[in-house]
Amino acid sequence: MENKCNLNEKVAREYCGEIELEFRDPKTKEIIETRREPNIVKIFAKEIMSHTIMYGKVWDPNGGTGEGAWVENDSFDDFKLKYMLLGASFDENGVPLDANDERYYQRDEVTGLYAPIQLLPGADYEGGLINAVPIDETNNRPLKKIENVYWEPTYQPAGTPLLQSDVRAINNVLVVETTITEDEYNGFGLTDSDYFTLTEVALCGGIEITSVADCDVDPKDLFLEGPYEATASGGDVIALDSGTDIDKISKGDQIKLLPDGTSAEEQISPFYLVLDKQDSGSDITLDRTPMEGTSAIAGDVNVWRDTLRIFSHRILSTPAKKSSSFEITIRWRIFFT
Repeated sequence: MENKCNLNEKVAREYCGEIELEFRDPKTKEIIETRREPNIVKIFAKEIMSHTIMYGKVWDPNGGTGEGAWVENDSFDDFKLKYMLLGASFDENGVPLDANDERYYQRDEVTGLYAPIQLLPGADYEGGLINAVPIDETNNRPLKKIENVYWEPTYQPAGTPLLQSDVRAINNVLVVETTITEDEYNGFGLTDSDYFTLTEVALCGGIEITSVADCDVDPKDLFLEGPYEATASGGDVIALDSGTDIDKISKGDQIKLLPDGTSAEEQISPFYLVLDKQDSGSDITLDRTPMEGTSAIAGDVNVWRDTLRIFSHRILSTPAKKSSSFEITIRWRIFFT
């Protein structure tokens, strides 16, 4: 018989994590329910190691009085964890839906139960969420910032396993968390019984945002820097106009591109990857030629630098209904072992 193993046995623990939702009574702070779901975060773990553990300053040998000094270094700021984006299941009228929403869940023909769809790599959602909750701070739907970061220990043998009983604590579980308070994310406010069926959570980095000025905005739009004026050539190279800060966009960035007077709907996707961009140069080589239908885009365009970095994206196995009856602490754990 063929020897089969489950997914948890195939994936090493150092590439794993879990997401925890803790429901509390807003007045007594008693825990009503706790849900934990495993999550594979191999890419996210590598991003943590390569981008966020770096110190926020670098040594300038000529800094200070000329004898050297630590100076600020913001090279990795966009990549540092700052936010948790939330998606929900609701229809075009704002009515909450449950697990029968096919955007999130598929019904098993054998058991009749609904299971989360598989999230695939790529740009299916243009790098965003399936159905993000519009941000509106005046109606208690804020951009959720990470409010706490700390390490939890695990315990490993200090000597030779099975020969020595002493153990040591190692702080190797990274925890980031935020709390949705009792008056946040309670629906669109159409009726007293409104609620959001929260179905997805994403752990993100991006530019630093203190408050949201606009109402009912897609959270992805908040992380666009620009616009910067440019000229499209009808090919896969565009040129930033003179007077633009040409070093704002670098190789490896993702940009949003729109010709003057058009909308994103006229392109298959308005987001493009920067394959090449020289320092102090104005030419940007994209991953493909910008097209509107079957016509290549040429002439004046506006571009925005997309700073949103989604490190891990999770569809909840069981949707969470948020109402004013409780608050929810969302806690993400990453295991480094």
